[in-house]
Amino acid sequence: MKKFALLWVAVSQLLFSQKLFDHEPEVRVRIINTLDELTITFDHQWTMEYADGRNSFRPQSGEVIFNIEDHKIVVTTEKNKIIVPGPKLWLKSNKKKGTLNIKDVPYGVGWWWEGKETRNYEGEISIYINENQQFDVVVKLMMEDYLKQVVPYEIGGNSPLASLKAQAVAARSEAVIALTSKLYSGEHYDLTSDVECQVFSGNNRRTASSDRAVDETRSIILTEKGQPINAYYASNCGGHSELIENVWPDRPRPGSYQVAYQDNDTDTILDLSQEDQVKQWIASSPEVFCNPDRGVELPDWSQNNFRWTRENTLDELSKTAAGGQELGQLLDIKILKRGPSGRIQKAEFIFEKGPIMKETELAIRMMWSPSLRSSCFVIEKTTDKFILKGAGWGHGVGMCQSGAVAMANMGRDYQTILGHYYRKADLTSIY
Repeated sequence: MKKFALLWVAVSQLLFSQKLFDHEPEVRVRIINTLDELTITFDHQWTMEYADGRNSFRPQSGEVIFNIEDHKIVVTTEKNKIIVPGPKLWLKSNKKKGTLNIKDVPYGVGWWWEGKETRNYEGEISIYINENQQFDVVVKLMMEDYLKQVVPYEIGGNSPLASLKAQAVAARSEAVIALTSKLYSGEHYDLTSDVECQVFSGNNRRTASSDRAVDETRSIILTEKGQPINAYYASNCGGHSELIENVWPDRPRPGSYQVAYQDNDTDTILDLSQEDQVKQWIASSPEVFCNPDRGVELPDWSQNNFRWTRENTLDELSKTAAGGQELGQLLDIKILKRGPSGRIQKAEFIFEKGPIMKETELAIRMMWSPSLRSSCFVIEKTTDKFILKGAGWGHGVGMCQSGAVAMANMGRDYQTILGHYYRKADLTSIY
């Protein structure tokens, strides 16, 4: 293990005494904002309250349907129909930790894993009619309970304990930044529940290990110079991290994100910004933690993301990349700038009727449908196809979740894992 990691682990045991919060904070998470009908079943007795505080009913069995009619919420049960006198209501369990089930909750909207599933939630549920005449559904609960419904979705509830703990600390850090900076907030919520923030998906995938990871890291976050930092993370870095300014140029740049490096124990820094170098890198099988061929066990969700291939016919990509514009056939894609991880930061898509310029890694990934796993790829163009060969899944800033699992399986503790991915950070207890 590197000397810096040993020093970091020693320092990280000394948690700061200064508290950011007097007590564990509540969080409000928007879980739905695109549906105009909700189907809910209740595992226990719940009470619905209107804006005037009046109790309405206590559903105990069967589906309850929520619709919007004439800017009002209409609630239909097995026995009656209730028109709520206002654009909002609250659902509160009559039992501590009572749960309910919401049918067909959308997730991964706009991405290749997009879908719907029934999800089980606890906490206080608020339902609002938003400006698009659809429902905003918000869950309010305590921070640690929130994290227990994030960690297993973000890294897998059956991942080794040290990686679950690392994920819990990173997710808590992200939540604290959201609360204090209002980065993801709206009128009725502090965080959202999908990839634009971090995945909060209810109780379905919770395990004893993921709950334990949250409990045993309670209140701990990552800080630099006494201030909380965004603890960014993504599924698989492809073997090399990326500089934060190349992904989010307008966000703060703490010291942990000032250097891009290989996902291993060496201090070797590669520069994959040149086409020949990145092509050789993608074709190789480097000795990095997130490489599934390295001999360290990695979960199924990680296996196909270290290296990948995508093929599109010329006609398919011409239509998709044009985004509804009449631009004719796609003639070429010019790579104008790459970051040190090989991720493309600027590219020009040249069509028969004119070019489209894209200047962020996410915007480039979204030129394909479904979106690409990452913007670290090289292009081979044939007479009728674009063939991409790529590396990684995600933006590459911060913790590589695949690498964290590998490190845990190698016997590293969560402090060492976090020290590898957030090299200038300290561990701080905040309440």
